[in-house]
Amino acid sequence: MAHKSVSLSHGLTSKEKSYVICSCQNKSNRFVNLKILASKAVRNKKIFSVYGSCSAVRKALIERGWVEKMPANQMNLLKIRTNSFSSKTKMQNELERLCLSNLVEKYNPNFVWRTKDQRRDTTIDMNKDCNIIINKLETDATWTSKQGLCSSIKRNYWFHIEDVAEVNSPRSYNTSDSGDIDGFVKDYKITACTSLLKWILSMVANDRPVFVDTGKTSMNVMVFAINRCKEYLLSKQNKDIDRPIQAISTRQWDSFLKKYYCIIAKEDFFQPDKATKLSLYLSYSKFLLKEIHKYRPQLSCEGCHNIWIIKPSCCSRGRGIRMASKLGVIMQLLNKATAKYVIQKYIEEPELIYETKFDIRQYYLVTSTYPLTIWMYKDCYLKFSSQKYSLKDYHESIHLTNNAVQIKYVNCPGRHAELPINNMWDLDKYKSYLNKIGKDDAWDRIIYPGMKKSIVSIMLSCQDSLSVSKNRFELYGCDFILDKEYKPWLIEINSCPDLNHTTQVTAKVCPAVVSDIIKVVIDYAKNPKASTGRFERIYRQPLTLPHYSNVADLSLRGYSLPIDYFYKGNVEVQEMYEDSKIGKQNLLKQAYNTDVIMKPPEEEFNFPDKNEKNTCTHKTFSEYKMGVVANVFNETLEELMDRITSNSNFSARAKFDQCPSSPSNLIQNVCSVTNLQNLVRKSVNITAALDNHVQTFNFSKLDDAPRGKGSVIDCSPINKTLLNHCNAAKIKHVKQLSNEVELRNSTQDVINATIKIVSFINKKEKEYEDII
Repeated sequence: MAHKSVSLSHGLTSKEKSYVICSCQNKSNRFVNLKILASKAVRNKKIFSVYGSCSAVRKALIERGWVEKMPANQMNLLKIRTNSFSSKTKMQNELERLCLSNLVEKYNPNFVWRTKDQRRDTTIDMNKDCNIIINKLETDATWTSKQGLCSSIKRNYWFHIEDVAEVNSPRSYNTSDSGDIDGFVKDYKITACTSLLKWILSMVANDRPVFVDTGKTSMNVMVFAINRCKEYLLSKQNKDIDRPIQAISTRQWDSFLKKYYCIIAKEDFFQPDKATKLSLYLSYSKFLLKEIHKYRPQLSCEGCHNIWIIKPSCCSRGRGIRMASKLGVIMQLLNKATAKYVIQKYIEEPELIYETKFDIRQYYLVTSTYPLTIWMYKDCYLKFSSQKYSLKDYHESIHLTNNAVQIKYVNCPGRHAELPINNMWDLDKYKSYLNKIGKDDAWDRIIYPGMKKSIVSIMLSCQDSLSVSKNRFELYGCDFILDKEYKPWLIEINSCPDLNHTTQVTAKVCPAVVSDIIKVVIDYAKNPKASTGRFERIYRQPLTLPHYSNVADLSLRGYSLPIDYFYKGNVEVQEMYEDSKIGKQNLLKQAYNTDVIMKPPEEEFNFPDKNEKNTCTHKTFSEYKMGVVANVFNETLEELMDRITSNSNFSARAKFDQCPSSPSNLIQNVCSVTNLQNLVRKSVNITAALDNHVQTFNFSKLDDAPRGKGSVIDCSPINKTLLNHCNAAKIKHVKQLSNEVELRNSTQDVINATIKIVSFINKKEKEYEDII
């Protein structure tokens, strides 16, 4: 493929080229060596171009035998004509550099280092083998803009990987999205409620005056905040679906916010607690804040003043940033703005060093988009503010740590002597400080791992926007702020971070970063055992290749649930079994689809209907024991019913006595033509609900029958009969039971339940006889 030239102009004229060649030919041996070097570079594909003044890249590649093809706008004799060199040696080196560039002029570079403002005029076919390495990814990074980072964080939960991809970032909202503005307003109001409760608890804990005789603010303001926090929890826990949340009017919110502003500014205090409920409110507030922290991790460091930072979407280097704490001021600013903004919750309680705010500049490198490969630089540096930290003043010299901002201000008087004059620390200095204050493990245990997880998480959430390319790489710079627990919070990510030597710290760190980039993208790419300098590969995405197979190769695999997976607690089950509004057929159907109400033992159950009073309860057992009990009970009733109803239609006791297997004294006054066996089987539904670990007994109303056809059963001998059958069942299953005592207790429970069933039938039959 013929690639477009990266030159923007024609470079040297023919006369200028002749002058350069002639100047180099004066030293014939040197000119021959230059031609040989250029020939090797063409053959080995070691031609590079550097846009801008990144001398570290140029130096690292030349040391590896690469030849520079200078951009057309740099191919001139201006420096030579103006005699800008301090010595003839440097002038000769410049002439040789121009000569080498002229020798490889007709060849495209194999490595291109571009600046942020350089036009991307090189077209590369990603579907073909292309050896051109460029320090820019194919697509503009969405996560390096303030709006893009905000959107990436919102969808980040889809890419969460525990201990691998977890990001901590302040809550942010895009003003370009009307839904986000509404979300910000709701967030601001809830934050005001949590901030008020935090402020009250903090003041009380530090014995500061909160509830005084001269206070004018009612306790209802605190109750209002508690209720809103409670509703927020219900919403987050999805408990508001069946429990509607009370709508709060705009007037109520405005009134609350006015009181909140006065309390936080200490312009007013609460009235004394006359109802002696303060201890209850404080305890409940502490509980609510603890629960809310699960859904709002920033609660631990967002403070009590409800400060938000408003950032222009397209500006960098701290330009156009505003801070405000009142909702009216923020909304007024947004309504007047013509540009797009990002509203971000300000971290009001960051970790400070000698009462001064700082943040961490951390570099990372992406060398492949799929599989996603991320390298993180082990060195970093800290950027300090020039003034002491305070929330009473929102000036940029206090709250913005950008070097472009702080360079405009003089360090405040009374500044701690350990703080740097140029407002920067390298990592070694910071580790020394941590060791001094007894936090020597904070970097390796909390800070560095936290930054790694945040970077991986953001890149995974934005991977879909990147085109597949292995021959592209890009360096990014992120800013992190630490909270009191040394947890890093991602503030922003910059593409093409400034690598200029602005201070002694950056003069040390930035060239090392660039030099180590070459080690990763050049040396390590050819030899996996080569050194990568201070870069550490923190993530390499596993390759997932699609597997195609026939339908016959498909299989279903799974795992059975262990027995102890199911609930085995001592739970009492009660069930409503009568309903005057349903008929017999529906009622029988309901016996198999009834709603079971589970409750702890020794708790009274109140029926909604006075007619629903007859219940039967039974305690749950283990899965095996429940099966045994159900079998014993069903076999016993089956045999008992067979004895009672040897003939489907019987009308006299004598006919029943003729049955050789029936006990002579079991039935008294049987005078029914009703099929008792079917009646009881319809009236009694005994099931072992193994899936739910509930065993229930369902009843239906007795069938209506003509006068004199009811059955009355005396249950006094049944105890002995059931006991005999249960003992037989016990012998049958004794090998399967590990504890004979538990079986005896279970059997006795079944016997008692059966007696209650038959007693219930007797009672209903007698009532039926009396009525008719």
